[in-house]
Amino acid sequence: MKRILVVAAALAWATTALAQVATQDVARQAVLYEEGAGQGDKAEGQVTWRTERTADPSAPPGDIMIRGDIVIPSRRARMTVSFRRNFDSSLSASHTVQVDFTPPLDFAGGSIKQVMGLMLKTSEQAKGVPIDALSVKIDDTHFLIGMSGVAQNASANRRLIRSRDWIDIPLFYGTQRRAILAIAKDGDAVAMFNTVFAD
Repeated sequence: MKRILVVAAALAWATTALAQVATQDVARQAVLYEEGAGQGDKAEGQVTWRTERTADPSAPPGDIMIRGDIVIPSRRARMTVSFRRNFDSSLSASHTVQVDFTPPLDFAGGSIKQVMGLMLKTSEQAKGVPIDALSVKIDDTHFLIGMSGVAQNASANRRLIRSRDWIDIPLFYGTQRRAILAIAKDGDAVAMFNTVFAD
């Protein structure tokens, strides 16, 4: 009986913790680095992390995804990045990452030609380590990244995402310029990623 009560208490705590994670917004730093020699090529911004219920009908009840809303004020640019578990058996991926851009009409890059993938790093200035993934362009503002579904690679990807505090998203503009969007996922955001990328 005591064991049942302990398990019930643990489940109640986990449910409460998940509910808190699913409703709390966490603001962190975002930085856009654009190719060039001037100091103006670094634009500061913010990412707001939150978790949401997964809308995918193939996902189990209660499954959650992570959404990051990014604003770079000096570029008048907005972006959204979403991390979710993959339940589509036709797609060989453990997780998918959707990257959506809302660039201004006078966007200096012309368009986003490609999102090159994801890199994880320990700090803003550290060198990023790429995850094993494949990036696909849907159109100039929507991209989908499939993280490797091969067991060994998927496990390494999960460990990398859980252990590093920053994400680099390398970009290639339509004007042939390169850029990197760096977003922090430290502090209270860690619990969100630990949940979605649990082993």
